[in-house]
Amino acid sequence: MATDQKILQAPEQLTFLHECLPQLVAGEYTVSADLSVDVAKASSADFETAVKKVWVGAPRFMLEEANIYTVYPPKDMTGHFETTLPQIVFNRRTLPWERTIDGELHTNTTFQLNNPVRHAPWMALLLFSEDEMKGQGKAEDAIIPGKKSLKDPGTNVFVPEISTDIASGQNPKLAPWEDINTPYDVIDVPLSLFKQVAPVRDNLPYLAHVRKVKVDESKERAAISDDGYFSTLIGNRLPVRAADQSTAIRNTVFLVSLEGYHRYYTVDQYIENKGKNKVRLVVLQSWSFTVAAGQNFLELCEGLHVSPFKINYPARPDDALKRSYDYGYALLPHTTRNGAQTYSWYRGPFNPNFLPANPKTKIYRSADEALRFDHLTGLVDISYAAAWQLGRLLALKDKTFNTALYQWKLQGKRKVVSTAALQQLSDLLPEPFSSAMTATTSLEDMMKNFLASRYNTGNQFDQTPVPFSNTPDEIRQQLNNIVSSGGAVHEIPQTITDWLGKLFLLEGVPLNYLIPHEHYLISRESGTITNEAVGTFYIDYDWIEALLGGALSIVATEDSRALLNMLKDGRFLPDNIMINKANASFIPGAEGEAVPLPKTINGHITGFFLRSQLVSGWKGIRVFAKDETGNWMQHPLKIERLSDDIQLCVFAGKVQQIVFIQPPEGIHFGIDSSDGTFRKMLRDKAGNVGQTSVMLSVNNRVLDLKKAADSIIAKGTSALTSAELAFQMLESPVMYTLDIFDNWNETSFTN
Repeated sequence: MATDQKILQAPEQLTFLHECLPQLVAGEYTVSADLSVDVAKASSADFETAVKKVWVGAPRFMLEEANIYTVYPPKDMTGHFETTLPQIVFNRRTLPWERTIDGELHTNTTFQLNNPVRHAPWMALLLFSEDEMKGQGKAEDAIIPGKKSLKDPGTNVFVPEISTDIASGQNPKLAPWEDINTPYDVIDVPLSLFKQVAPVRDNLPYLAHVRKVKVDESKERAAISDDGYFSTLIGNRLPVRAADQSTAIRNTVFLVSLEGYHRYYTVDQYIENKGKNKVRLVVLQSWSFTVAAGQNFLELCEGLHVSPFKINYPARPDDALKRSYDYGYALLPHTTRNGAQTYSWYRGPFNPNFLPANPKTKIYRSADEALRFDHLTGLVDISYAAAWQLGRLLALKDKTFNTALYQWKLQGKRKVVSTAALQQLSDLLPEPFSSAMTATTSLEDMMKNFLASRYNTGNQFDQTPVPFSNTPDEIRQQLNNIVSSGGAVHEIPQTITDWLGKLFLLEGVPLNYLIPHEHYLISRESGTITNEAVGTFYIDYDWIEALLGGALSIVATEDSRALLNMLKDGRFLPDNIMINKANASFIPGAEGEAVPLPKTINGHITGFFLRSQLVSGWKGIRVFAKDETGNWMQHPLKIERLSDDIQLCVFAGKVQQIVFIQPPEGIHFGIDSSDGTFRKMLRDKAGNVGQTSVMLSVNNRVLDLKKAADSIIAKGTSALTSAELAFQMLESPVMYTLDIFDNWNETSFTN
């Protein structure tokens, strides 16, 4: 059997690529078409060449938020980040190379290294401390962010050299739809500071690389549109920290465009010779964080407060209220149908305690039927009524589903009538006609055969039809018997089963139905409220039944009860969900063996909410779970980020242990400076950290990436490209195990 460590390392395999160039770099292209004609066989060969100029676009002065997967250090977080390099991860593999600094093709640009060929990205990350942003107390040296054009202001500010004359032939040049006078997000940086922190030319190709990871559903469903390829841009400067290490220092990272700075890199003292002492940089993205005593990934995991998913009340209430709170209820304002203001109990589909499902499937005809009265508090429980009404509204909203459900009902009625006619005809006709009838028998053909045999004088056939009654009551009873026996159940369209299967997994259910109050998923320590919490739960099958019953109520069918029973067994989980959620290839039951997907869900459905900076700071965090027998739970039903800091995880089975793994696509670069020097322990080819280390060249907290690569090469380890340098500089991912104890009966935390 594989060890836990090997099992969990398997999905974390990470592939590094030093670049992924686009098919065409952004810019202007000329497309021509010629027609060749054999002059000897044609009267004329005078054909003009067709010429068409086209532009290939790419982000330039603005970058959509959707292109950014994650950043590190996390935005607005406080922690010991002084030995980590900032980075930004894009969910498009070609983004850093879709332009060049000088606007040339990748085959012509001067911003490349050879043996092997490596190209510089057109963007970079610049880091400044809060004191540098303020100019170290000098207003004239402050970094000034704002919206300004890229037109030369005629002052001491150097702007990117981008040609406005398309016909000039100079690169880079503006596209026809771009205007140099348009205000963009920019920063004006003192030239002296820019030259200190900006990457030098031979460092540029080391700034970007591509990571390929396995994308599966052991992490939340993120906006991953490039098959698990993530381009990563790293900064070359370590965050600034206070000299006494006790004062918090705010650091800001700017993602800037280097396009138009080609002469700065190729001509000595170019900007100074033009009489400029400030540079204007286009800002594509920015974020800030604080270097101080804080929490990293491991420390956040260790600080998680684990408790059943219920409201955390600050003081002990009376017994009646406490009993309701401990079963997951919240007391919410309720406006009745006649406008009266009151309070009612509400609980979503998650129960902190195991509550057996009602063995008899309940079909509600209205939301009022699902109301329950709590005689201990004198208040109404509206949980199941709200679920039923929500399911009905969601079904009415989806035209594709409600149309398919209506058509299915009509088909069902037709089948009931057809089955009834066959049974009636079977009783009517004598042998051998009645025994030969099946569900696919044509009534018309059967009657033709009977009549032909009955009235053919050449046949010895003297039997007479069996008499029968055709009263309305007996016909109605016959139809009811057919429905109750299941003989008329017909195939359910996939449109219906897929939609209901997704609703079974709570897709489309608003967040406030799942977490009804702000005091869920919090912990109170010494009167302080924190959001670092894990809330465990059981699925309330009766709530799910009410939700699905409400959806089916828009078109009442005779098969609703049978359909609900099949839904509660998990038979209609859509194929795509089952395939995507399956971890069979990632957590095997034995080495190399795949785990088959379950046909139905038997037993508990449990899970947990994770509310933490782990969710907001480490997008793509991996989650695995073990059940009470210590076995891996191979099939998570739902792992989804519901908000910036809340993630929902649902499993088939009882969760008893959770394993969090730092996402590989967001793992950062780090160095060791414990002895006052900067060094890095090297890895072998298998990725294991050894005993060999290299000294790193750091000046003003700026790391020389080229010298770092040369130092690694000198130790006999390859670091020729950005991918190989990233392999060596990357920090090891953190794997943390969290035990979930049977503490469902514990009391709430109080002050």
